[in-house]
Amino acid sequence: MASGKKNNKDESKVKTEEKTEEKTEEKTIEKIFIGVDFGTSKIAMTTSSGKSILEQNVVGYPKDAISSKFLKKEVLYGAEALKHRVALNIHRPIECGVLKTNKEDLDAAKGLLEYCLNSLNLPDDAETYAILGVPAKASVLSKKILTEMTKDFFTGVMVASDPFCVAYELGLLENVMVVDIGAGTTDICRVRGTLPEPEDMTSFGKAGDYIDDSLIKSITSDYTSAMVTKEMAKRWKEEYGFVGEPSKDCEVDVPVDSSTIKLSIVQELKDACESIVPPIIEGITSLIATYDPDFREELRNNIIVSGGGSLIKNIDEFIEEELSIVGGGKVTVIKEDPFTAGSKGALKLAIDMPDDYWKKLI
Repeated sequence: MASGKKNNKDESKVKTEEKTEEKTEEKTIEKIFIGVDFGTSKIAMTTSSGKSILEQNVVGYPKDAISSKFLKKEVLYGAEALKHRVALNIHRPIECGVLKTNKEDLDAAKGLLEYCLNSLNLPDDAETYAILGVPAKASVLSKKILTEMTKDFFTGVMVASDPFCVAYELGLLENVMVVDIGAGTTDICRVRGTLPEPEDMTSFGKAGDYIDDSLIKSITSDYTSAMVTKEMAKRWKEEYGFVGEPSKDCEVDVPVDSSTIKLSIVQELKDACESIVPPIIEGITSLIATYDPDFREELRNNIIVSGGGSLIKNIDEFIEEELSIVGGGKVTVIKEDPFTAGSKGALKLAIDMPDDYWKKLI
């Protein structure tokens, strides 16, 4: 009897082990889709698992042994790097929307990407499929460099036009034009129900950084002893930036020699912000002129402004006024968060991409 009980126990143990093995075999690997907007100023990531991150696209390395000991880190990323920038050698790996190709910046970009992915706390055994938003006219070479740099982090990776990703997020996929004003580039894309071709897009370097540089140049030319940093100009632009008629005074504290004076920068800010509008009008009219004549009117009346530049006050009305001289148009500003709309659209596109497309990349 005792022997029979033992055999029953052994059989039960074997069956339990077999069931465990079956469950292990049945376990499916989790697939996570990721939308990435690797912009000049910020990097945004949005995942199908409901996680997201928005970080400054900046990497800093301690200048010497003292700063290393003080900071207790060998590398700092994003907002933390900006906070301690006086003690760091700062790297901005993206310039005019394009990844720099020198080793230092490539290493910085890889580190920042890894830092952001680690911050998302994704499962180690998950398969990750990412679509990266790139400038509308990014070259084949720059796309290749970006995908090569990122392929070690993802199971599969593709690139897509930033403004198209915005349109995809909004669900506006036919006879729509997106004007995406970023930090490094302004990208314009007409969307006609398919993935955009090169002739559907245009891109140029007059964007947020150009406004900052113009503002610095204008203030320092009027006040030769003034010391205006890039971060100051960016902060003033984000707080007060406008085109057309100002809604309030723009008075800021400007360092001059060893003191600080209060200055009204209304005219300087107006001129700097409006300086990016002429190429936008030229890009819009060019893409309208080369569109199917039967759908030009619809395209003209469906212009969306996105990106950080969409936060410039009166930008939609000002572009409309300028377009009235060349046939008119209807312009609206994106209601989504302008800094995450691209990554959300890239995620949506990644999820909707057929499996066969991904399998070709593995």
